[in-house]
Amino acid sequence: MRARAPGSSANLGPGFDVLGLAVARYVWANDEGSGELCWPDHIARLAFEAAGGIGDIWFEFELEPGRGLGFSAAARAAGSYLAYRQQDCDHDEAQALSYQVVNGIEGHGDNAAPSVFGGMHVIAGDVRHRIDARFPGRMLFWIPEIETSTDESRSALEPTVERADAVFNLGRLGLLMSACYEQRLDLLRTATEDRLHQPMRLANSELTAKAYEAAYRSGAAAAWLSGSGPTLAVVATDDTVDEIISVLGESGAVLELSMDDDGVVAV
Repeated sequence: MRARAPGSSANLGPGFDVLGLAVARYVWANDEGSGELCWPDHIARLAFEAAGGIGDIWFEFELEPGRGLGFSAAARAAGSYLAYRQQDCDHDEAQALSYQVVNGIEGHGDNAAPSVFGGMHVIAGDVRHRIDARFPGRMLFWIPEIETSTDESRSALEPTVERADAVFNLGRLGLLMSACYEQRLDLLRTATEDRLHQPMRLANSELTAKAYEAAYRSGAAAAWLSGSGPTLAVVATDDTVDEIISVLGESGAVLELSMDDDGVVAV
């Protein structure tokens, strides 16, 4: 069997640690001998073993690690799902059990939920909810060659926030939900603003900060730091997509990716 799991883009601007969506760029784990044999401490293998998997597994990926696209959650989702399907769990049960494994290891439901279940999710403590909505416009992802450590990026954030900044983000979060449900492209720029994590992270990544500014100069409807970066997610229109790709393509790869709706599956 081969298991396929999508990457994810977390935070979506103001939804720090609570919002994430699955993106159609994938990793695969299999017990058929295809790809790279997982070494003993490979993250997909550790999740596979935590889920009760037995024997060797192999790993393949098109998802860039260390770029803020949920590589680790996707790898763990593929490994754990493969283990549960080996144990004759059906698809729904394997997904549900995999989420427990991945979220337990990751500690970040905003990456774990999209990679396991697909779609867009909101995380509120132990509550996970899939949102029946999607972003308007066309989603582009600017992916530079540099990598970012999530732990190092998080350690640079202040442990407390000002009330005004919390209120700022709450307003944007509500507006973002409205923009997605009502397909209001005109609301997205304000709706994806943030004061809790993006300013600090962009200040520590000059290349991403320049791409963020260039995206808006090129007509982007919205842009946000994907996870802890350095990847930048950009929403474009049919009229602006070519210009944005041309400008951002000078400093990194630009992919147009749809939202994955399936999550981890057997293929």
